[in-house]
Amino acid sequence: MTRRAGTFLVTFALFASFVGFATNVHAEQYHYSMTARVRPLLVFWISRSGVGGATVTRERTPEGTRYSLLIGSDPERAPRRINRWGYIEEEIRGAEARLIGLMTESDEDSIEQAEANLRAQAAGSHPFKVIQANVTASSASSRVTTIAAPEDYTFRQVGTVIELVRREPSAGPSRVIRLPAGTRPGFLVALSDAMHAAPNSAITYVYHGRLYELRQVRVQNIQSGTAAGDFVMTSLQDREQTRFSMTYGTAGSLAYVPLKVTYQPRWWMQVELTIDDASRTATNTDGAGR
Repeated sequence: MTRRAGTFLVTFALFASFVGFATNVHAEQYHYSMTARVRPLLVFWISRSGVGGATVTRERTPEGTRYSLLIGSDPERAPRRINRWGYIEEEIRGAEARLIGLMTESDEDSIEQAEANLRAQAAGSHPFKVIQANVTASSASSRVTTIAAPEDYTFRQVGTVIELVRREPSAGPSRVIRLPAGTRPGFLVALSDAMHAAPNSAITYVYHGRLYELRQVRVQNIQSGTAAGDFVMTSLQDREQTRFSMTYGTAGSLAYVPLKVTYQPRWWMQVELTIDDASRTATNTDGAGR
């Protein structure tokens, strides 16, 4: 998996970790609508709302916690019928964590490359990147493979693609890394900690055999019970940075739940997720906390 594809898959994960903790609630789910902005020239953006969405689920059991996120575009509504989506699931049991993720290939540096990939998909090429990882307190191992789907599956067919992944052998070399003390077992845990930590606190986490540092570099209260923050992910291998911003709740049933998240994965594309009204009115019986 290229660094860019890895970063994009990590971005799928970032929306999942904001779900607040409710003491006696076993499952929580939030839904988001997607707005996409495309910049064919450097001087202006073209925006379209309702081009996709996201669903975040968190389940808590006595044995551990499982996060999952499904996010992507809807080819029935997206410009040029773009079909880009991903799914990530992270299960934490004590000091151990297991991750599985998949995404449509999207290594594109320009609109022209994106259109070329769309033509390839129309001609019958439907590859998915797959990552599987296991993390302990002292080490992490991960493997990335590519599978070829027989159809141009959309995010509504995530179950079918997951079954394809489970039937495929886990081929390819495994990437193993020793972890410094205090390393978070994944991006989800690190981001949850970053939101609760003081601004500019450095939190180290592991992703696909690489160490990263996450900081909330700026945060301000914009109204009662709501804050806006800017976040920076930094690769400790080459210092490459990825930035995103979000507005999230700080009190009540939506404490540490994202209300709006903005990310620009390409110079020519920006994605914004906004929580649906139904999710805004959802409440947890015992309140939210960490």
